[in-house]
Amino acid sequence: MIGLFLEEISKIAETVKGLMKEKVVKIVAQFDADGLASAAIFSRILLREGLNFELRVVKQLTPEEIEKLRSDKEKFLVFLDCGSGQLDKLKELIESTKILVIDHHSPVEYKHQNLFHINPLLFGEDELSASLVTYLFAKFFNKRNTDLVDLAIIGAVGDAQDEDRGFTEKLKKIIPEEELLAKVSITKGIRIYGRATRPIFRSLAYTFDPFIPGISGSESNAIQFLSDLGIPLKEGERWRTLNDLTIEEQRKLASAIVLEYLNLASDVEAIFGDVFTLLGYPPDFQDVREFSTVINACSRLGSPEIAFRICLGDFSVMEKTKEILEEYRKVISDALFSIKGNFHIQKENANFFVVGKNVRDTLIGTIISIALRSNLVEKEKPVFGLADFDEKTVKVSARAFKDLGIDLSQILNKAASMVGGWGGGHKYAAGAFIPKGKEEEFINIVNNLLSEMNAGKES
Repeated sequence: MIGLFLEEISKIAETVKGLMKEKVVKIVAQFDADGLASAAIFSRILLREGLNFELRVVKQLTPEEIEKLRSDKEKFLVFLDCGSGQLDKLKELIESTKILVIDHHSPVEYKHQNLFHINPLLFGEDELSASLVTYLFAKFFNKRNTDLVDLAIIGAVGDAQDEDRGFTEKLKKIIPEEELLAKVSITKGIRIYGRATRPIFRSLAYTFDPFIPGISGSESNAIQFLSDLGIPLKEGERWRTLNDLTIEEQRKLASAIVLEYLNLASDVEAIFGDVFTLLGYPPDFQDVREFSTVINACSRLGSPEIAFRICLGDFSVMEKTKEILEEYRKVISDALFSIKGNFHIQKENANFFVVGKNVRDTLIGTIISIALRSNLVEKEKPVFGLADFDEKTVKVSARAFKDLGIDLSQILNKAASMVGGWGGGHKYAAGAFIPKGKEEEFINIVNNLLSEMNAGKES
């Protein structure tokens, strides 16, 4: 089916090339690393073609955000990393102007002559990040855009797609190896923040995904941990970084984290695996995981414009990103420690964290992802986080491991609609918005839906 998918992208790219020359293009992009990397790719396409465009970055494509687009009916609208699950809410816009949607979230079935919809799920393909799909579009738009492959990888890693052990092989099936390796180096190593620039103990103390109980957030405990492993902290007077460790030392460190602290002995590859390095980037931005973390930190703490600038290669804001990253680490640390003993509602089929205003709505998905992957909650159940979005609305984020076989997108869509909200996303990472005051009812509905699903599996 990949051939049919690529054929569709090629056809759409050729069609919209002419259409976008007739109108001002308005890009609407999701605010995380995947969405902003996609926006950077698309912006580069338009800049190279000399086309006028505007960019709007959104936390979520809510009905309120869609309402704000009413005044843009005369523009060519492009939705990146959003839109597929909101097509039913975009009908009025679609009937008024040409719209291109490049997304990878569960799609709503809707067709219209004004709608150009690119989503791998429509072709039965494995999920690709929006940035990878946008990159494929860019190549068909103009072959010279192959130099944007680094942004595609940044977005994909920011979307945690590299946690799939087959990710690198999947990449090579859709991107020629020489094209990929022209901008990105792929090696084996330990996948923890701060490979090239931070002392090892500081990298461990700043690591919250995976969360290492007793070490994450504590430099002194990290130093003791490394000493117990017999891993030297210095070479002469210079602090060693993760890049200075031998492969044997990296494996020893990864195994110690997994076996002694996470109790997930079969999951060493989550920590030790393929490391993607950006060629020609400043040292602080060479590690793709670090780069994507910086983008997410900037966006989730309210500075998506800075994240977008570094995606476009403007590294003059590097010092500012360091300040933001320090704040991000502290916010993540505080949030993780706060939910460990609070806000937790355990149900038969799921775990829920109802945090209200105690965790930012922009961070609740990140927090429950870390909690689930780091064994802070039982991995045999999905986990749901509920945080206040505004005075009237609660944002819900849900995560589950793939082996549970749960479609969280469908569950959240149905449960949210039953309390007057809406939801969607991916099978294993989804979100919803529900009216404030409906939290308890929503939790009970979700638990019942999961019971019905589990009963159906057993029968």
